[in-house]
Amino acid sequence: MAVTRYPGFDVTAEKEAWDAHTRKIVMARVERRPEAVPEYGPEGGPEREAGRRFSFLTPEEAESLAVIARHLLHEDRDELIGFVVEHFDRTRSGGPGESDRKADCPPAAQLVRQGLAAIDAAAKHRHWRRFVHCRTEQQFEILAGLQLGRLEPIPEWIGIPQEELFKMLLATAVDAYASHPKVWSEMGYAGPAYPRGYYRIERGLRDPWEPAAAGAPARPGR
Repeated sequence: MAVTRYPGFDVTAEKEAWDAHTRKIVMARVERRPEAVPEYGPEGGPEREAGRRFSFLTPEEAESLAVIARHLLHEDRDELIGFVVEHFDRTRSGGPGESDRKADCPPAAQLVRQGLAAIDAAAKHRHWRRFVHCRTEQQFEILAGLQLGRLEPIPEWIGIPQEELFKMLLATAVDAYASHPKVWSEMGYAGPAYPRGYYRIERGLRDPWEPAAAGAPARPGR
């Protein structure tokens, strides 16, 4: 169970105060229940079979992203990890453009696909097994090397900037994770402002629907 300063708070309890379009988008994040991708124990044995088909990701890529997301987000709940992996799949399957990217960085879909393959190749180069089959400390070492751009210059890294791959994996994982209502509730975010608006903006005050942190005064405002 996650540690939160807002025990008992559920942002979706206020869903009727949101406009219909926003409510539909946000509640779909809660109601969508993707099949959990496989979990791998420290010795690399699959603990559960994958049951979900993705639009872009292969089963192996989904497995790798699930393990990477668990480490980057320090999160073990299948519901949230499944949501993050589904977000990777959805954003790489088309939709909005990428905005700006560096000249030496390939398109995001290519960066994900070739990057995950290169991470597996690096794991096999070091430990003779796929990334998801490595021990936790080995996975940490590989991700730390990726963050610094210091993994072995094996052929699979040609055209794939390691540091940019790490930044993209981290940013995409955080974007998805921080958009989930369960995480909103745990961080004390009271939900969309439209149409009711936030109006108690002075320091130390909160609107009636905003949660009080554990130990804070019960009075929501003046």
